[in-house]
Amino acid sequence: MKVAILGAGGHGKVVLDLLKATGEIEFAGFFDRNCGRLKQPELKIIGSEQDLINQWRDFSVDYAVVAIGDNCIREKLYRQLVNAGLPGLVLIHPRATVSLESRIAPGTVICGHAFIGPGAVIGENCIINTAATVDHDCIVADHVHICPGVTLAGEVKIGMNSMIGTGANIIPGIRVGNHVVVGAGSTVISDIRDNVTVVGIPAHEVAGRKGGLQNFSESFYQSTSPAKDNGHCRGRCQS
Repeated sequence: MKVAILGAGGHGKVVLDLLKATGEIEFAGFFDRNCGRLKQPELKIIGSEQDLINQWRDFSVDYAVVAIGDNCIREKLYRQLVNAGLPGLVLIHPRATVSLESRIAPGTVICGHAFIGPGAVIGENCIINTAATVDHDCIVADHVHICPGVTLAGEVKIGMNSMIGTGANIIPGIRVGNHVVVGAGSTVISDIRDNVTVVGIPAHEVAGRKGGLQNFSESFYQSTSPAKDNGHCRGRCQS
């Protein structure tokens, strides 16, 4: 199985490390229009993101992962890949812990030492970053970035295109809206409306965000399948 990575920046390196850790995936190459971002000169960029989107069959690629932290850019490229017919997959680091009772949609990356609890549902094209916890019965919508060291306690709901900053904590049962930014180290103890940024302990709103309000949607919950049936690429356990 050959997997291409869109984006050769920092998160691209993290995803490449994940591919290597599985011991089961052939790295097809990076696709990034900005060659200068690649810090490992021995790994050449094959082409731009659009090269892969438009000609992916010519590169003999089976799957692609969008390794870009910015949610809006990642969503745009992911949708273009899907429309072009290039399948997404779920990548799970061999040192992550993922309940078989969780549901994870294609395009999502689960990084090392992350924890996904039973009953958790994660939408398409998400990043669950290093050592993040998504505990029991949480719902994470599409194109969300859960940054390193975040803790989502049980039954938390995160809306589309939101980013939960490094080390943030969200107590049980909280609903975070769409297009929300939770600042690094914040503690969220009450619901957050759409299109805002919150920071602090307890988290409080600091700025409105442009864009129309969107209703939180759980429609993807019906379309995802249990982990064991969802084409997850799990690495072998390592001692």
